[in-house]
Amino acid sequence: MKKPSVFVSTTLIVILVLLLLPAVTYLNQIISGSYGIQTHQNTAIDFTWQDVNGTQQQFSDWKKGPSYLFLGFLSCSQICPIRTHQVKLLMEQLTETEKQNIQFLFVTIDPQNDTQEIRQQMIDSQSAQFFSAELTPEQLEKLQWKLAEKSTASSDINLHTGNLYLISPTGQLKQTYTQQQLITEKLLIDLNTMMSSN
Repeated sequence: MKKPSVFVSTTLIVILVLLLLPAVTYLNQIISGSYGIQTHQNTAIDFTWQDVNGTQQQFSDWKKGPSYLFLGFLSCSQICPIRTHQVKLLMEQLTETEKQNIQFLFVTIDPQNDTQEIRQQMIDSQSAQFFSAELTPEQLEKLQWKLAEKSTASSDINLHTGNLYLISPTGQLKQTYTQQQLITEKLLIDLNTMMSSN
């Protein structure tokens, strides 16, 4: 009897891991009672970024309360416009008082093409809670490393993960949303849970 090749064995292991990963993620969500993937490391998120007016901002000084963070590029026709729309739908479910301290920051991973004018038109003009950011290559790489994003500033931007991140008022990474289709009601539950625990 012939022994299975290393290639076949490796392929079977990879398939098994890929099948188990969603199951582990789902169990984590059920156990924690949250919709997103809860991060228990409470990774501190802070970075310097430039707004559409060319003003330097410090994330820790800028945010007033919970923040949604997304890394993408504006010529993207798939997950980037979906994420922006999902956060907009979420904001529409909030009262004016609730909205005041919640912000959405779109961080471009393609600053050469996502100019200040384009970012203003496509992100910042959508809502008083919507902002877009440009980071230096060093700051962007550091942020991607903290968020465990698959892409880096030097890699193919089309391979970016498309995750949406919920950052607490104290600047800690609390939830990571990986699903393409997000349910607004479940996002609201996570947001309200986080706000009531602070």
